[in-house]
Amino acid sequence: MLNSYKVAAPLFMMFGILCAAGGAARPALAGDFKLTPTLSLSEEFNDNILESATDKRSDFVTRVQPGAALLYLAPSLNGDLRYNFDYRNYARGSRGDEKTNNLVLHGSAELKENFFYVEVSDRLSRVSLDVARDVTADSLFVNQTDQNIASVSPYLLWRLGEKTVLKTGYLFTDTRYWSSSGIDKQAHRAFADLNHEIRARLNLTAGYAFSRVDTEQVQYDQHDVSTGVRYEYADKSFLYGRIGNSWQAFSDSRSASNLFWNAGVTNDFGFMVATVDTRVQYTEDPLTSSTKETSYSASLTKPLLHGAVGLSGSYSEYVATQTGVQDRRKAAFSGFGRYEVSPRFTATVAATGDRVSRITTDGYPYHLSGSAGVSYGFNYDITAALTYTYVDYRHELDSDAGARQTNRVIVQLSKVF
Repeated sequence: MLNSYKVAAPLFMMFGILCAAGGAARPALAGDFKLTPTLSLSEEFNDNILESATDKRSDFVTRVQPGAALLYLAPSLNGDLRYNFDYRNYARGSRGDEKTNNLVLHGSAELKENFFYVEVSDRLSRVSLDVARDVTADSLFVNQTDQNIASVSPYLLWRLGEKTVLKTGYLFTDTRYWSSSGIDKQAHRAFADLNHEIRARLNLTAGYAFSRVDTEQVQYDQHDVSTGVRYEYADKSFLYGRIGNSWQAFSDSRSASNLFWNAGVTNDFGFMVATVDTRVQYTEDPLTSSTKETSYSASLTKPLLHGAVGLSGSYSEYVATQTGVQDRRKAAFSGFGRYEVSPRFTATVAATGDRVSRITTDGYPYHLSGSAGVSYGFNYDITAALTYTYVDYRHELDSDAGARQTNRVIVQLSKVF
């Protein structure tokens, strides 16, 4: 069950700040307002609901998901909110009834024309406890937690000539978990980012940021310095690069210095889009105060006359920066296909696989999954869908000894009002 205070505090903060910003921008409030209610009903058969390798238990899961999308657009104030409530009933009693919430909120206000802005955001969702492996597509509850990340950022845009913009501001982020061992965090960040247009489609950037982060385990200060470039050499084709260094000082007297970067290229060949990317970033890890992720990825996407196909692969390493220990490595691949049989009838297939290497020997190194589904759109914005998913966790790729295998069949009916 959700802790009501942990949910309410960030939400009330976000709405309060947005309303205050709206009041400051009141002369320009006239805008477009749209409210779209939704309702989704589904029935799932799962032959291994508890995800056990030896004692498989099947169950039927009924889900009712009412929701709404709210969009407000005005010259000086924008707001976009999407929410749905998820009620789950397990017919054979493998779990008690569950009630979860999913919310995405983003709002922005221009308090002084072309100069002073404020942005707020809030995301409430269920996420994987393991930062290296997202299990939310495979299971409704195993190894997951409810996460709420709320942020507010007032900033100024200094226009230093026709081609140079300096952005200075402050970002407060509040990250909370409940019903799990997730580590709550609060971060205060002051930043300055410079963007200079050298010539058309060629931009140079530079930035500095200071952060103070408080967690339940440790506190630390962080300094980031970086510079980068972005060049759009053709329509929808561009390359970019950013490099910098981060210095962290922890309250337990430890310190760390790490190089970070973000570089890649996206090329639209017309018949296919190719992307290659590499980056080092501090990723949100529910179980660690600070985690550095180094990743390399590539993807190919080919649009079809009535659909699309794509392939992607990646390699990632994860380091706890407080200790400097690399505890996980991950290699992953995925592929998908989508075909529109008719304007209303769509078929999809997807396959994923990954291998996670850990310091500890617990868990399954190999994870494979595949899915196939069809959907049909009726009149009155009603959509029916049927999906089958197979999930396989293994100790050895060529042996199913001790494997954990699950079959899921889901029938879903959705309505947009």
